[in-house]
Amino acid sequence: MGRSSSWRLASSICKAGVKSVSKELDHEILRFLKDGNLTSSLEKRLREIISFNLADILGRQNVLKIFGNEKSAVDDVFQDVLSAFWEKRTEILKRNLDNLTGYLVKSVENKIYDYARSRKWKKTFSLDSKTDSESEESTFLEVFHTEEGAQRDPLERILAEKNFEELRNLFRNKEKDLCDFFYKKLFSDERADAFASRKTMQARYKSHERLAKRIRDFVVKNGITEEEFSMIVEIYVSEVCEKIR
Repeated sequence: MGRSSSWRLASSICKAGVKSVSKELDHEILRFLKDGNLTSSLEKRLREIISFNLADILGRQNVLKIFGNEKSAVDDVFQDVLSAFWEKRTEILKRNLDNLTGYLVKSVENKIYDYARSRKWKKTFSLDSKTDSESEESTFLEVFHTEEGAQRDPLERILAEKNFEELRNLFRNKEKDLCDFFYKKLFSDERADAFASRKTMQARYKSHERLAKRIRDFVVKNGITEEEFSMIVEIYVSEVCEKIR
């Protein structure tokens, strides 16, 4: 699994030569937001933070695949993040954030994920509007079952890990229902029964209908591909379902 944002925040700041969430850096960011003054120190630290996160999130090979070279990668993300900060300066200043450095690092991370999504061809996964249709049942089964030994795009894996966290948060306190749904599609009713032993068939069917709609909305909102979705399910089964069986 990918490392957490908090780990990246601490590590990238340390890499940039800052012992903690630096008040000095916060001050430089605030100054930039107020008068557009980009100090050489802020530029240097931001570029170091970007360089660290590019390597940590994507890995060197994917950086080269998306951007061509590391310098272009840092330059592109630097310009995008800085422009976004400047365009949103009024909103950011109104929020009176205590940790502008943390907000900046999170913006860098999000921009890197945006590049990972946009710089590759994607066949977006979609579900039919009717949750009880044969076509949707077939679609689910095809997407859930990945051929053993199939080649996986490392960029898809990176995005799948990020979207797994969002899926887990979306279905917090509904883990057993979602595991029942996934296991029924992946394995058999017997194995799925471990998550829905007290439900009637009708209640289970209705639950699966609701889950399919929420999953569809999640997929559409995040522009998830078939391969990503397959990996998200695999991660969810391993990280969540197997631990509560």
